[in-house]
Amino acid sequence: MLKIRLRRAGTRSKPFYRIVVSDSELRPSGDFVETLGHYDPKTKPSKVKVDVERADAWIRKGAHASDTVRKLLERARVAQG
Repeated sequence: MLKIRLRRAGTRSKPFYRIVVSDSELRPSGDFVETLGHYDPKTKPSKVKVDVERADAWIRKGAHASDTVRKLLERARVAQG
């Protein structure tokens, strides 16, 4: 099963996250199918850049979004208008 989830990057004190589509049986830092965007929680306000159309396409194909990614997608949709 495919999942849309966060993949951690950055240094120990300055993390940022990539929003990726990956196989749910692989570890979160392992291989992934596609990068959909990124999330930087350390900035004020936090930055979220997501390709919502691609994320929706993956969800229609059967991918499941994690709870955090689902909230970030909602935020990105509101920001788009």
